[in-house]
Amino acid sequence: MQSKITYLLIALSMLAAMAIFAFTNPSYEKAIEARWLYFMGNYDEAYEVAKEAYELDNYNRMAFTVMRQTEVAKKYLDYIREGERYLKLIEDAANHPPLGEADKVRIKLMCEVMIGKYEKLSPTKLTDKELVERAKQIYKKFKTLYSSLYD
Repeated sequence: MQSKITYLLIALSMLAAMAIFAFTNPSYEKAIEARWLYFMGNYDEAYEVAKEAYELDNYNRMAFTVMRQTEVAKKYLDYIREGERYLKLIEDAANHPPLGEADKVRIKLMCEVMIGKYEKLSPTKLTDKELVERAKQIYKKFKTLYSSLYD
């Protein structure tokens, strides 16, 4: 019984020391902040804070992981923003008929670009599922539009 209590106290002491280190080390403090920002969906700021943390300590794996994850999330977010912008342009063109040949070529190029970009996206296990799903929905819209107009 005495040895179990001793092991428990040693384990708790080590956990406390690790927590104190993490919260007093500027690199780990920033990494924890970056992780929080990532989970809140603020990917741009999370990337910047994680990058700062990683520059302070190149061995900070949490900072490195958050930095890489935010890069993936930002690619998805950029894809979604660009897709929404293109869809708005296509909708505006469709609302002012007739569509000229230049408009049709522009729409075809937009569809091809967005289909090609989606195929290059690759989520990780930590990538926000909502981002992945939104990107997939935009991809499907472009795929459907391309198929209905050019197949």
